[in-house]
Amino acid sequence: MHLAKPSWLGHFDDKNQRTSIFSVHVHPDGSRLATGGLDNKIKLWSTASIIDANKADDPSVPRLLCTLGLHNGSVLCVRWSNKDGRYLASGSDDQLILIWEWDRSWSGGSVFGSGEHNIENWKPVKRLSGHQSDVVDLAWSRNNTHLASCGLDSLVFIWDGKTFEKLHKLDQHLGFVKGVTWDPVGEYLATESDDKTVKIWRTTDWTVQAEISEPYASSPTTTFYRRLSWSPDGSHVATANGAQGAVAIAAIFNRGEWRTDISLVGHDSAIEVVAFNPVIFMIPDSDDADPNSETMGSVCAVGSQDHSISVWVTRNARPLFVCQKPFDHSVLDLAWSPDGTQLYACSYDGTVVVLLFLNKEFGTRVSEEEHEKLLSKYGFTVKEPIILESTTQLNLESDYAIAKRKEKSDRMANMMAPTDSTTVDMDISTSETSINLASGSNTTDFGSSTILPHPLPSVETQQSTNDDDNEASKNTNGVSSTSSSSTTTNAVIPQQNVTVTKDGKRRIQPQFLRGLTSSTPQLQPSISSTSEQIVVTESSTPSNGPTNVPTILNNHSKSSSEDVLSSEMDAPSRALPPGGISTLVIGNKRSASSASDLTTQSSNKRQNISRSQSEVELQPSVLRSSLVSPSVAMSQVRLATHKVLNYLAKDRLDGATLKLECYNFNENTPSQIMCTRGRTTIWFDYVPSAVILITGHSQYSAVACEDGSIYIYSSAGRRLLPVIMLESSASFLEICRDYLLVLTQVGLLSIWLKCSAMDCNAGIYETLKRSAHVRSNGIPLLITSTNDAWCYHFDMHVWTRVYDPRYTSKDSTGSEIGEVNDGGILATLENYARQGGARNLGSLSHLRRLGGNDTPGQPNHLIGYLENQLISAELVNSPVEYKKLLFQYAQKIADEEAEYRLHELCIQLLGPTNNTDDFGGRAKSNWDPFLMGMSKRQLLEEVLTVLSSNRSLQRHVTEYKNALNKCWNMIGCDPND
Repeated sequence: MHLAKPSWLGHFDDKNQRTSIFSVHVHPDGSRLATGGLDNKIKLWSTASIIDANKADDPSVPRLLCTLGLHNGSVLCVRWSNKDGRYLASGSDDQLILIWEWDRSWSGGSVFGSGEHNIENWKPVKRLSGHQSDVVDLAWSRNNTHLASCGLDSLVFIWDGKTFEKLHKLDQHLGFVKGVTWDPVGEYLATESDDKTVKIWRTTDWTVQAEISEPYASSPTTTFYRRLSWSPDGSHVATANGAQGAVAIAAIFNRGEWRTDISLVGHDSAIEVVAFNPVIFMIPDSDDADPNSETMGSVCAVGSQDHSISVWVTRNARPLFVCQKPFDHSVLDLAWSPDGTQLYACSYDGTVVVLLFLNKEFGTRVSEEEHEKLLSKYGFTVKEPIILESTTQLNLESDYAIAKRKEKSDRMANMMAPTDSTTVDMDISTSETSINLASGSNTTDFGSSTILPHPLPSVETQQSTNDDDNEASKNTNGVSSTSSSSTTTNAVIPQQNVTVTKDGKRRIQPQFLRGLTSSTPQLQPSISSTSEQIVVTESSTPSNGPTNVPTILNNHSKSSSEDVLSSEMDAPSRALPPGGISTLVIGNKRSASSASDLTTQSSNKRQNISRSQSEVELQPSVLRSSLVSPSVAMSQVRLATHKVLNYLAKDRLDGATLKLECYNFNENTPSQIMCTRGRTTIWFDYVPSAVILITGHSQYSAVACEDGSIYIYSSAGRRLLPVIMLESSASFLEICRDYLLVLTQVGLLSIWLKCSAMDCNAGIYETLKRSAHVRSNGIPLLITSTNDAWCYHFDMHVWTRVYDPRYTSKDSTGSEIGEVNDGGILATLENYARQGGARNLGSLSHLRRLGGNDTPGQPNHLIGYLENQLISAELVNSPVEYKKLLFQYAQKIADEEAEYRLHELCIQLLGPTNNTDDFGGRAKSNWDPFLMGMSKRQLLEEVLTVLSSNRSLQRHVTEYKNALNKCWNMIGCDPND
């Protein structure tokens, strides 16, 4: 082992005094070292100059590559992304995380305000806000799908590794969180806190798998950090700042049992940081042993407040090496080079030391294949490189790259465009556009509404946004837009107060004018007391749930009284309506409903998705009684209500192994719906209300919730309709062949035939005599005082919710879908809700951007939200929004490799391929080649280009591309015309 401590490497203040260095990290290619210091700067150094004194003295070899200085506080952590090191993440005590990327087009230049010269230019591409105090540690997952951050606000945030959106907030620590590390398999995340615990979080549902506290009971709270590390084979976690009485230790506990196996003892003061070598070695049992008697082992480095560094093989009781006091102060961070031969350390005294080890000083390096084989026993799978199989895929990839460049160019053009407002045409005649809200005083003309474009702000000017977990009442101010000359606004300017001073001068008190030019009104909804109050926050944590499983809804041969236990039912409601018993004789009337022809599709493909739930059979138990709708009090018929169980299941949907399961948690947590075959999850979704009944077969399934909503899914888990809302919650739910039957608590019976949204009749119907908008296809659009939007489905004779303000973020920067359908009716409704202050605004907005875990093929929750928006865009006849949403939906399918959904989507758009063959099992006469005036096959042409972005799907994409070309040749049409 050799030691190097370059005197020229450091962070210096205005007086050229050395300042503290809090963090170091080595680039995955080993060529760069990043340091973060007290001077608010990040510096990138050439490792060649650090480890070789001759190169350090060579003027042709640069020492300092770049200085980054956009943080407004001390830089407490720097971390490169894994593998290619494309991004550098930095955390600071300015409460921000910055993501940096190398700008290769830059040729170099001087750093503003200093004599330093940048060889490379790393520009900020994202600014992540959310922490309310210092950000002290960061960690990238193995495949860079997630970035974890922790800080002195006692919070841990999980960010998407591609879009850098905030996905999860973990808030169960009771003290400062000072360390975070990922399991190399991707199954867990470990965090260490000043509350003297280490928590292991499951990445499937972000609940606590284990909590370790024993080794830290007597540990001090005076350390800067508690930086912990996961072993490269995934079997152990090494933690900092442990203690056995007055003796400082680094406690190491094993995976699975989460019990302390090893304690590294030898340092005189508290341990700040531990770091495992990323390489696994075949280590000889002893110096004199036979070279063939080697065992596999991990190497761990420990840095302490006693100014020293030790290096250990975890199976030994004594360290391999000890570097006594290379610093004058505490060791704050450690970083290994990718090849495992160099260990970099930084100190509070502002210096950096590198320990250089010989190639076989630890032993023989284990190959990458053997390394991956070790991880495979914990469920790790390696994604094989995908080989290009056809020129069709290559051509589609080329078209996709051109389309993405054009999209980027158009986005930049829109950002640079003038800020004149864009008039949104909602296709509503002015004679029928007034909305009489509950308050009876607000009337809105949607025909004159305007929306301002929302360009992405730069890193320097972007301001901190509100967290999704804030209360819905804390809304942002309305957006003030400049209307065109043809748009008129009736703004009322408040009267100004004029005072006269002793010398006779007049003083006018200034008035704050808010939204005087905005054409979108500020709504103050009147919220009445109802039996339904659903508020879901991101910090809600599901209960661990039940422990056994019988089938609740089993065979069609059993009666409903046999299927549902009496203990799972509440007695019928005895509530009296306003006016007393006499009002019961009036009764309720309901017009007869007719069945509608609705089609379903199924897919013979399977998605291999590992189940996130326990494989142990679950026993349902009652969580609580369900909420009773106010309509029950007015009804003469009152059926029993179902209690909310924590688990529901229906077996043998296909007569064999297909199973539908639902998991209900506490009142503030969405319920999870899963369709499984054995241990394979076919699809899953989340709904905001507790599930009380489920049914289904191999073609489609239905789920009834306690708020009266009905969700209908295809065999691939695609939502076939927007949310159906009934008068009250369902008391009975059953599917028989193509018929769906629902009996509500008030005794109203509905039967629908072959539920499908694709056969929604677009003809002109007699409009309802309600105060609502009427779309050009005759479909009434009703907007409530709470900014929910409803469309009446004439075929099914029910109201369907096409817009739910709970999925709207409080600010436009947190809205994914708003960027896609900007300028259409759905975007207008979202902006209307955001500015109007709808009830529970943003309480479910995190569901539309939650990411899956590291399991390949695991679909994230945005897919279900996009499916609902697609159907809504069709119902309200908004083709422009539908097309843009469709492409985003296709991109999500490609990203998540959702083969089931891919086949359903492509079959719908392709239709029959010749006169005799009905592709997808549908007759040619029943297939309409147009959708809202758009050619379905032309849409498929563009969708296939988007799907080609994932080569894993190339066989399916090529199959549909060839079938589509066959259709074009049959009709003698060029798709590019």
